[in-house]
Parts: sequence; structure tokens; C-alpha cells
Amino acid sequence: MRVACHGSPSAAVWQQDKHLRPPVYQTWVLFTDHELYARSLNSVLLPVYKYAKKFSVNEQRKTSLNRLLSQLDPGQLVDSAWLQDQGVSRPSIHAYVRNGWLERVAPRVYRRSTGSDSSTQRWDAAILSAQELRPSTFYVGGPTALDLLGRSHYLRLGGHPAIYLYDPDRTAPAWLMKLPLDAALTLRTRSLFADTLLGLEWRRFELGTGRLGAAVAEPTKTNPWDHFLRVAGEERAAIEMLDEVPANVGFDHADDIFQGLSNLRPRIVTRLLETCRSVRAKRLFLFYADRHTHAWVKHVDRTQVDLGKGKRQLAPGGRLDARYQITIPVSLSARVDQASDDG
Repeated sequence: MRVACHGSPSAAVWQQDKHLRPPVYQTWVLFTDHELYARSLNSVLLPVYKYAKKFSVNEQRKTSLNRLLSQLDPGQLVDSAWLQDQGVSRPSIHAYVRNGWLERVAPRVYRRSTGSDSSTQRWDAAILSAQELRPSTFYVGGPTALDLLGRSHYLRLGGHPAIYLYDPDRTAPAWLMKLPLDAALTLRTRSLFADTLLGLEWRRFELGTGRLGAAVAEPTKTNPWDHFLRVAGEERAAIEMLDEVPANVGFDHADDIFQGLSNLRPRIVTRLLETCRSVRAKRLFLFYADRHTHAWVKHVDRTQVDLGKGKRQLAPGGRLDARYQITIPVSLSARVDQASDDG
């Protein structure tokens, strides 16, 4: 009897060896058939598995993309940090840009594709995007807030609006000031008030018209077209505007604005004046308040308002106002009602 010492016996050996028992032969045949069957099955299933895995990955990416697009309005700006917080990897970000789902508008800043060839962003859309992106306290204030509230029409020389952005807590994203915008952002980071949130408001904002709507307690978004802009209320914006006199806002322009501020809230005015850190702005505010004699003026409590000491020369060659110790243009030295009576 011949016995193979290594490996599996061949069919010829089994046929020649008449003494081998049939059960052993049958076991070998079954083993061989099973091995061949397993190999055949693997050759069929492996491509199916690979296809199913690829299909699953593609479906996951598709779901991730759809979820992302449902979160973004056309033109809304986001940064790479926000995208990664949503589970979008850097390679996926590049792929979305390559396929036209996202547009890169600045380093690490993207927007949902708008189909527009313009590389310039609307200033209001950019600020809305930055405020909606993550919790922050920066806001539109000063002359710009008064303009949005219908109290002013302030334009920088050359016709380009100067947008005053206030960020005493420094929460605005750094990329906001680097964007190519249709207006020039003027950033103020000095804490003009001890309370950085006093006198601020959330207001509905109509992106189509660029107009403010009603004030709301909280910016709760229930519809895709709901937008909310944090702005200074009239009282705070007026003091901020006067802090820009005379360097960036003229005396006459400030006078025109103050003429329309007939509905300020005296309690808010009092609290703002008490916490304002600019002696010049406070003196100017009270000077214009006395000049225009609006009904709310007599309800402002001035007892705790610190007006500092010494004179402040604001208008070279002007006339000294004895009460507030500031030099002002001669044309503003009389109250409005007195000037009208003289006329």
C-alpha cells in the first residue's frame, strides 16, 4: 500500500490504490468540493461586498450633504470650523467646492452656492451669517444702527456706506473683517459702556430689502426666511454716534439726527449715561438733548451721571457752552426753539 506523505493525494493515486477504503475517498472528495465551492462563492460575493460598501459610503456622503444644504440658505457664510463641527471633513469640504455645492469666498470661509459670479459679499448677509454661526455679542451700532432704524442716512464719502460694528467682548470671527464686502466695516472694540449688553436689541431683518423689522426677545428661527440682527437700540446708538463727533460725524449731521430722536426711553437713557465711559459723548448727548427739548428729556435722571471735570475743546474756534464746558460751533450755540423764535 502506498501512502502519500505530503499534501493531498491525487485522483490517480486513489484510483490505483485499490486498498483505500471508500469512506476516506469520499471524505476527500467532499473536502475538495467544499473548498472549490467556497472559492467560487468568494469570487462572486467579494465584488458584491465591495459594491455594497461603496454604495453605503456614497449614501452616507449624500445624506451628509443633504443635511448640510438643508441647514444653509443660499449665500449664507460658514467657516471650516463650523463645517467640521457638523461632521464634514476637510476632504469632503474640498469635494463639495469642487462639485459646486459650496463656494470658497475667503480662506476657510464658504457659502452655499448662489450661482452668482460676484465675488463681493453683502455686508448685512455677512454679519447675519457671523451672528448665526455661533453665540456672540457683537452688534451693529452707532450711525449704522440709527440708519437702519430710520433715524439717519449716513454715507461715507464716495457713496460707500460705513458700517459701524461694535465688539467690546471680541466675539466676532476674525474672517469677518477680511471679507470682500460691498461696504467698509468700521470696528469698535473699546468698551464704551460698563454693561456691554445694555440697550441692545434683536430685530427681525428682511434680507431682500435690507430693512429692520420688529424687536424680538429671542432670535428664534421657525422658517428658512427668518433672520435676526443684533443692533443697538436708538438710545445706545445715539450715544455711540456722538462718540464719533467730530472725528467721523459732523456736528450738523448729529444735530439733524437728534432732531428725529423724539421717542427715546428715559430709563434706558439714564442707565446708559450712568455707565458710559466717555465724558465727551455724555456731555454732547445732554447738550443736544437740551437743545432739542424732546418730551423725554425732562424724565432723564442726571444725578448719578458723571460728567468729569475741565473743559473739552471739540470745535476749534467755536463757542464754549458754559453748562457742559465744551466748545461747539457757533451755529449750534442756541437752542432750537430759541433759534426758531429769533427767525
